[in-house]
Amino acid sequence: MTVRDDGIGMSPKVLAYVLKNIGGSSKRTVAGTELNTVRSGAHDLSPGGRQLIGKIGIGLFAVAQLTQHFQIITKTAGESHRISATVRLRTHDEEKLQRGEDEYIAGDVTIISEEVPEAEKETHGTSVVLYQLRDEVRRTLQSAKLWDAAFAETGGSEFLQRPPAFHIGHSHGEKPQAPELPWDDSDCPELKFERFFEASSNASGRGIKSANLDHLDEYLRLIWKLSLSLPLDYIGDHPFDLEGLRGVAFLGFPDGKGQAKEIILGLEESVRASLRLQAGKDDSDKPFSVILDGIALRRPISLPSNLRKPSRVGSPVMIVAKQDNPFSGGHIERAGGPLSFEAYLYWNSKILPKETAGVLIRIRGASGTLFDPTFLNYQVSEQTRLRQITAEIFVHEGLDSAVNIDRESFNYSHPHFLYIQKWLHRALRLLVNRLKALSAADLARAKTKLRDKALSYATTIWSRRLGEEADPPFADPLVQSLPNEIGTASVEWPSEGILTGRGKLAGTGRTAALAAILEAYGVLSSLPIEDRARIIGDILGIPDTNA
Repeated sequence: MTVRDDGIGMSPKVLAYVLKNIGGSSKRTVAGTELNTVRSGAHDLSPGGRQLIGKIGIGLFAVAQLTQHFQIITKTAGESHRISATVRLRTHDEEKLQRGEDEYIAGDVTIISEEVPEAEKETHGTSVVLYQLRDEVRRTLQSAKLWDAAFAETGGSEFLQRPPAFHIGHSHGEKPQAPELPWDDSDCPELKFERFFEASSNASGRGIKSANLDHLDEYLRLIWKLSLSLPLDYIGDHPFDLEGLRGVAFLGFPDGKGQAKEIILGLEESVRASLRLQAGKDDSDKPFSVILDGIALRRPISLPSNLRKPSRVGSPVMIVAKQDNPFSGGHIERAGGPLSFEAYLYWNSKILPKETAGVLIRIRGASGTLFDPTFLNYQVSEQTRLRQITAEIFVHEGLDSAVNIDRESFNYSHPHFLYIQKWLHRALRLLVNRLKALSAADLARAKTKLRDKALSYATTIWSRRLGEEADPPFADPLVQSLPNEIGTASVEWPSEGILTGRGKLAGTGRTAALAAILEAYGVLSSLPIEDRARIIGDILGIPDTNA
């Protein structure tokens, strides 16, 4: 596995520092200026002007989770030599260390300086090559456990559970699988990712209560996670570049108490220009891009200006805000320094891909986590609405010290995290209150009487469980055919329809009504898609005890 960049590279002095100071990053320090790892006079920027990410300096230590044998090859522009450092780590032996048999040696490194041809003198960049990946790492990227579960104990001759819709193939058992990728080999790098994103958005059948990406194998999940975590361009427009003519209703965060107020934009005015937002503006000397195995990664987030399914709320709604240093005076020191961020919360009747429902916190453009569907442990019961909201918080200053060493979680007691959590929960209340008001007004204007008594009963249960302002369970209030979606839960109906216990097809209204009641209690969305129609058929098939 090779990771290669075309950055400024490392001098021998910098490489020696990196190898000898694991856990002691030179970022944002005076030493960084001397080593040319930060911009002179601006220790929080790279020499190229890009915002620095991370500051602990454990990148080499983290590589040990993947392999004990790796190589760093680097060169700076104008240098006549390329440097390579081959590192071999030793397995940590706690008992041997406790016995005091020998001085503990973590590993050894061999450094070689190699002269380059004159034509390559101005080349620059760094490569990290991982050799002999650990067996479990290799098995993970091959999705071995996933395929083991799919075949279980059948000897590899048949599936016991549905395999992922998209995968790189496998040679398991008696039934090897050819790759099933969403792109063609002939596609350009940008088109490959567009098709990957489209396949992720259109895949159905995942439970909507967890972002588990179970329609992708482990390799494709790696692509997804990297595309979310890196400071990349969006596959569509940046959320702050949406304009007034797009049809999205924009709301502003109130300074004090009160409700969110509508932001009136000009037809070609962006919300960025209106509120003077900074996130997404690239002020560095060079753009940042990543290509993984021939795929040009983008942030897999696209916010349409139209509703994805009918709703009592007339259009998508977005609340946008920025917060500059909420701590003042002596509070700054107790808080661990200043904090500033910008954020948006976007509502649509359906969020696609479903894994983007939730909140993602980006520090200096990067994130080590997936979307959090709990919205930082929001306690108010708004399950339906929360599944219809995607949010990002762009932290410009602060919060970095609240990131745990794995960079995948936060110190939940840190003042910066607590402030963002409290702010987010208030923003959710403001957004949901506006959605409820819009829904209630629409419901008051036009209540549709259902012809089918079963559907009318189910709709009553739906409103009682989820609230009068909740969107109806069916896009078509008359339900002439079995709906493919109940609320936000997709259902795959058998082609012959649902059979009752007496071998007769159940009526459309009764079947749809039962599905709506089950989903009103959150049952359907908690099941795999292949089980949703089955449970409905099994319930309808319960025989009459008096028959």
